[in-house]
Amino acid sequence: MSESELRLRRATVYDIDYLLALQAGPEVSPFLAVGRPSTHEELLPEIERSLVEPEAFGRLLIEIPIEREWRLAGAIGFERTNRRSRIARLGPLAVHPDFRGSGLGAAAIHELARILFAEFGYHRLEATVYGFNERGMVVVESAGFVREGVRRRAYWVEPDWVDGVEFALLADELEAEA
Repeated sequence: MSESELRLRRATVYDIDYLLALQAGPEVSPFLAVGRPSTHEELLPEIERSLVEPEAFGRLLIEIPIEREWRLAGAIGFERTNRRSRIARLGPLAVHPDFRGSGLGAAAIHELARILFAEFGYHRLEATVYGFNERGMVVVESAGFVREGVRRRAYWVEPDWVDGVEFALLADELEAEA
């Protein structure tokens, strides 16, 4: 799937139920950060912040055209982590199980990277994937990110500590790819 076959749009309060259901699904939940918002009350401030601070924070929905209508297929986010050095961290990425294996995750990451570099002037994007999430690492690398290292046993995911594999993409790397 290519970026031209999807679109990203800001989540609104009307999308909260979809986002909560998506991330709570048994095929998605184990791969997302444990401390993520899990209630309407916890997610609402993130949605509001995304709408008020669009260059610094985003909770976006992934939509694809099906039978001439845009349908929800997942979600992706980002947060600025360093204003001066123009760095943002991607995540969370959640693709609905019905759309797995189509390249949608990598295409969504690539499209978000294009937006963050071209429209918001970021220099560097970073992402962390749990060490046990082989599929997630393939998706991030397919989007052009380079593996930079491992944060050994950095995250507590019941019932054990797990590694965080660090990836990054620089603006000129995306430009060179294009």
